[in-house]
Amino acid sequence: MSHELRSPLNGILGYAQILQRDRETAPKQKDGLTVIYQCGSHLLTLINDILDLSKIEAQKLELYPIDFNFQQFLQSVVDICRIRAEQKEIGFLYYPSSFLPLAIHADDKRLRQVLINLLGNAVKFTDSGQVTFTVTRISRSDLGTSQPMHRIRFEIEDTGVGMNPEQLEKIFLAFEQVGDRTRQDEGTGLGLAITRQLVEMMGGTIQVESTPGKGSRFWLDLELLEAHELKILGETHSQIFPSGYSLRSGEASSLPLKLLIVDDRPENRLVLLDWLKPLGFAIVEAENGQQGWEKALESPPNLIITDLAMPIVDGFEMTKQFRASATLNQIPIIASSASVFNFDRQQSQAAGCDNFLPKPVQPEELFEQLQQYLTIEWKYDQQDPVNTPEDNGDNWSVPPYHELVSLHNASLEGYIAGIEAEAMRIKTLSPEYQAFADYILQLAKDFDDEKILKILDSYQSDV
Repeated sequence: MSHELRSPLNGILGYAQILQRDRETAPKQKDGLTVIYQCGSHLLTLINDILDLSKIEAQKLELYPIDFNFQQFLQSVVDICRIRAEQKEIGFLYYPSSFLPLAIHADDKRLRQVLINLLGNAVKFTDSGQVTFTVTRISRSDLGTSQPMHRIRFEIEDTGVGMNPEQLEKIFLAFEQVGDRTRQDEGTGLGLAITRQLVEMMGGTIQVESTPGKGSRFWLDLELLEAHELKILGETHSQIFPSGYSLRSGEASSLPLKLLIVDDRPENRLVLLDWLKPLGFAIVEAENGQQGWEKALESPPNLIITDLAMPIVDGFEMTKQFRASATLNQIPIIASSASVFNFDRQQSQAAGCDNFLPKPVQPEELFEQLQQYLTIEWKYDQQDPVNTPEDNGDNWSVPPYHELVSLHNASLEGYIAGIEAEAMRIKTLSPEYQAFADYILQLAKDFDDEKILKILDSYQSDV
């Protein structure tokens, strides 16, 4: 079921990104493609909510803790939610304790999901006043090791519509939505049900108190292990899409490198082909595992990307064939599937796959894995200097810097959707800011967050 729900979005989201990057696509069409991508991403979130709940109820959802920068993580969550608050013209206050650990060991994806669910609800049900996010350390225990345990409280308080006792009893139930009916169509009613389950899986507790007409307060306590090794979250390069590749020093492979894409759905193969062929790869396609095996025998590829569920011979059996071969057993194989269950990932690894790429495929994950297994270096276009309206002698009115803070934060995180949302908000402030906002939108569509940062920093220095 998860495969059938998520797989069509691979083509929708993939081609939305491909067409957005096409230089021949007109600005109006790019705006439409942005809407398609945002709606597709929202649909994916709703599907993931339903699948997450089903995995929790079947006791198949697992946590994958890593060491990561806790303070950077919190700031990225705040920046995302602050943009939503500013779009509604309500306040968003963030108070982190000065005693928080720099790094922690936890599942960053699931913790982010919990916090964004709670903060998103607070913003959603608040029309005036503010949302306050407070993170404090309640206690610290050394456990006799060099890595202490911290009891951290995350508190979200809003001045929104509030809830009565009857509504409070229902808010953590699946598919229940309380409050104003005009706001109930924005989600599945699963967010808080999933949030409570995730918090309990992490060994924590979540509580709530609320007063109708005055607002609500949610807080959760988690025991989090301090970490020493930091994983820096975020993009390592300002451009997601490279322009080509080169072999690392000492590699003897001949160019172009050949990739075999095995998938029974033509749209999935086309997305990968349109991403990878312009970079200089030779692409060979196959509709099933049997055809993939035969094409590899004719001309061995440098790497294989394969779907798992296919007719005739599936991806599992095809991979086993390659691993049993005396001549083709060293070819890197990446499984790509819309399945969200860990069993499929484990089964693909047991069959001999080197890694797993979930669908809808994210280009940055694809490029990261290709770089790892092909031992290549990505090439990026040298960004041509972009003239500003100021350079061209046009009117260049910039809003006060306090109106640019969230735009600056989104640019620091490389959060393109947030940059676009802020630019659209700035356009509504005054007609005189339209040229500035349009220019920021154009840079965002080119994924040039570094250029945006330079512009904003220059205005900050003038303040």
